[in-house]
Amino acid sequence: MTTVAVMGASFQIGRSALAAYQAAIAAAGQNIANVGNPDYARQTARLAALHGGLTPAGVSPGTGVEISALRRHVDEALEARLRWTMSQQRGAATRYDQLSQVESLYNELSGQDLSTRLTELFGRFASLQTNPADGAARDTVLGAAQTLVRELQRQRSGVRAQIDSLNAEVQSHVERANAIVGQIATLNGQIVAAAARGAGGDSALRDRRDGLLRSLAELVDITTRPQDNGVVNVYIGSEPIVEYSRSRGLAVQRSIRDGVERTDVRFADNGGRVLLTDGRLAALVQVRDGDLVSQLGKLDQLARALIYEVNRAHSSGCGLVGYTAITGTYPVSDRDAALNTPAAGLAFPVQNGTFRVVLRDANGVQTTTRLIEVDLDGLGADTSLSTLAQSLNAIDGLTAGVTVDGRLQVRADAGLELTFHDDTSGALAALGVGTFFDGVDAATIEVNPAVLADRRLIATSRSGAPGDGSNAGLLANAGSTASALLGGHGVQDFHDALTHALAVQIAALQDQADAADAIHASLYAQREAVSGVSLDEEAVNLTMFERAFQGASRYLSVVQNLSQELLTIAG
Repeated sequence: MTTVAVMGASFQIGRSALAAYQAAIAAAGQNIANVGNPDYARQTARLAALHGGLTPAGVSPGTGVEISALRRHVDEALEARLRWTMSQQRGAATRYDQLSQVESLYNELSGQDLSTRLTELFGRFASLQTNPADGAARDTVLGAAQTLVRELQRQRSGVRAQIDSLNAEVQSHVERANAIVGQIATLNGQIVAAAARGAGGDSALRDRRDGLLRSLAELVDITTRPQDNGVVNVYIGSEPIVEYSRSRGLAVQRSIRDGVERTDVRFADNGGRVLLTDGRLAALVQVRDGDLVSQLGKLDQLARALIYEVNRAHSSGCGLVGYTAITGTYPVSDRDAALNTPAAGLAFPVQNGTFRVVLRDANGVQTTTRLIEVDLDGLGADTSLSTLAQSLNAIDGLTAGVTVDGRLQVRADAGLELTFHDDTSGALAALGVGTFFDGVDAATIEVNPAVLADRRLIATSRSGAPGDGSNAGLLANAGSTASALLGGHGVQDFHDALTHALAVQIAALQDQADAADAIHASLYAQREAVSGVSLDEEAVNLTMFERAFQGASRYLSVVQNLSQELLTIAG
């Protein structure tokens, strides 16, 4: 290599150093500029020596330095674990928050809760046992019953409203997830194009994509499969949602199951079901379809048992006055079907048994007592509403029949009142004859309008004798009576178990959420150690690159002076 060539190579060394360290300073500056960007992965400039020809002395010092690559500090395995924990964390937190709302709705231990209302009603019934003729005590029973009804309806309406709210949230999150997967697909194409243009050109795009993947993981549990060309394919379960630059998209589909409207998540391209295992969307669907629908069912089950057990006791007794006429509140679907068959369509069970019908004159003197058999033993012709009406109609002083809409109707002759007693079949309660409550669940429960209109109809007596409060005692015990509708539990015990189970579930979810938070925090700290920006470290790098740049400038100045001296000597 000639002297002139050596000087040229020396200039090249200086120029390459200035360019390389200027780029390294820019990389450090980019890191500092993005210190507050949670999606950013820090970059470092990788320097590589340039090789050149021999000097006249036969050595090869090289021809300078270059930036061979801009390295993104990313641990893909760590990122995948971080996304997984984000799905778990958001899922547990969402379920905890939603079930805590249910607990707040139930308002336990407030003195205004359902447990208190149940205790108040049965306590009011007990107060009638010793003084059944007390009008004020009867009014307090009706007041307690109406308050209980309102609380049951409020809680059920609150659960239904929360289900509707979750449906809206599912739709909102699906729209957000759909936008995210569309952006990821677009970025896949842009990253491939940017990578082809030069090293490091796709870093910002990859940062954006990683941020979008984390945002998507908050909503749904995803897995990713990086490709050699920079593309990341995304899967929900075993189904792809993003492949290369194509997104299948997400959509919602509305359906009604078990009387509850539900917004379900589907793939937009073919309507296929999306398998949701974790993340916000999975938690919302699990709470809605599992927890809230279950709570709705248990409230209805509780109300149904309350109605039936109170009505069974009430329809077996009598009040201070009898009925001149009464129409059942529950119709049958088929008047000729046995009362205990599905064809009859009754909401409450009826069994083989009997009840008594008593007629009294205007002076309260019994004129007629008849035992009515409800034959449901499965042998021969079992009792239907039609045959029951015929049996009642055969009693002197009574007219009985079936209304057009399938209700039992009984009327006493002028000057007579009728009462019902000792029903062992449950037929009167199931048909709504002489009952205290109406309705079949927590949505429809109400106090029988006839009882509200005349408090004297509250059935406190079993015998009809003045001062007899024995049936009020049965009504007071209806809350603790083992009910077949509750698997052998009493109404109050069932409610206590319901609220206790909810509290235990919420506590377990709190533990899960805390554990997920701890794991996520640990992994996030590891991610920051790998990908995060340290201002102290960048300050050290800046100082080093600045001094290197200054050294290169000084080197070029020396080469410039030497060149001038050589030109002078040569000239």
